Amino acid sequence: MLSHVFFYIVIRIHLSHKLFEQYAMTTFSHFRRSVRSFQFLQPCKYNVCTGLRSFLRNESSFVPKHVLIVAKLSRYYFEKLREPDLTEAQLKQKLLERGSNYDAMLASHIATKNVQHQVIETLRKLNIEYKLINRQNLDQSNFNWADLILPIGGDGTFLLASNLIFDSQKPIIGINSYPEWSEGFLMLPPKYTTRAPEIFEKLKAGHYRVIMRRRIRTTLCGDNIWEAPFHTHEKGRVSGGEKFYMQDMNKGTPNNLPKERRLPWLALNEVFVAETLSARTSDLLVKIDDEEKFHMIKSSGLCVSTGTGSTSWHKSINSVNSQIVRQILNLVGEKQDISKEEINKICNTFNSSLRFDAEEFKMCYAVRDMIVTDHWPIPKCFHSRGFCRTLTVRSQCFDGGLVLDGGIAVPFNFGATAVMEIHAEDSLRSLVLQD
Repeated sequence: MLSHVFFYIVIRIHLSHKLFEQYAMTTFSHFRRSVRSFQFLQPCKYNVCTGLRSFLRNESSFVPKHVLIVAKLSRYYFEKLREPDLTEAQLKQKLLERGSNYDAMLASHIATKNVQHQVIETLRKLNIEYKLINRQNLDQSNFNWADLILPIGGDGTFLLASNLIFDSQKPIIGINSYPEWSEGFLMLPPKYTTRAPEIFEKLKAGHYRVIMRRRIRTTLCGDNIWEAPFHTHEKGRVSGGEKFYMQDMNKGTPNNLPKERRLPWLALNEVFVAETLSARTSDLLVKIDDEEKFHMIKSSGLCVSTGTGSTSWHKSINSVNSQIVRQILNLVGEKQDISKEEINKICNTFNSSLRFDAEEFKMCYAVRDMIVTDHWPIPKCFHSRGFCRTLTVRSQCFDGGLVLDGGIAVPFNFGATAVMEIHAEDSLRSLVLQD
């Protein structure tokens, strides 16, 4: 008798679970349909579905076991490298003579060191293993070892770290070490600069959301595509001249290398293509998505941005200011007095419209300073700015370069072709704390 009762209870529980599962799935489907209906009725750029995706993707408790700290290599430290024989007083005097702000540079350096110390002490108390690296000792094995990447610095440090993350499930979260100097758009809000323990408390409590930031994959085709890349920061700052970002890229002789090369870095902000000498015209053949023919473009360069990068260089290239808006209104006959506030509102509205969501599967290209003359008109069916999923660029440059996130530069000369694409598996898992 007891066995029959037990069997009956088990069957009831099983049926209850099945009914609950069916009810939950039905309710969720109805909720998704309601959201789609609301989206249709209320069209806007940042609609309710964006918030829903974030809500549904909110993670449970996350306690990292291995944290890789990618620390900023400060401008002050670079200057010390360039002038190793100078005393501190002599270095200060030389920087002041050059017009540099020595006090601000030193303050930023000290602030970064303080944040590093605070984070390390927090990790020690939590018994979390960590490694500390910077631009000088980047090693891919460290990124593979870590289950959380933690850049400390500004957006440049965040971009540097993101370039070496190839696992879309490996999270990254950044601390702005000196908010007084750096805006830190990609970093946590300034209040966390001095509150490292709270960061890990919120991660453990699950009080965070995930932004899957799309990144640009670049594939080169043609001859001479295996020349050694360099980091633009190192070329301009480190004593001793050029220092290549990765000197062992060439395996064998150029004749034995493939004619196609997928670059081993993913651009989080943008890819910029142009002549290395900025005063020289950049000649590029451009093809958008599935177009059959190339457009010949003469300009100061081509900037291809993600949604993350739409608030950065892309915005700077395409933004309008009050002087331009006022002149346009005058030309179209709007002679009446227009207040400064109205002009600023127009500028802000347009400039804000340039931004698009970091999770969207699209890129925005912008031709910088396109050359337009009677002999060289704007190509038919081509706009100086637009969206795309794939962009193909063939270089006609004498000494061209393809630069990822303003840092890693790859030679890109006559005949070489670059294909830029967005793929889901290339996304960057960026964590944002919830207040």
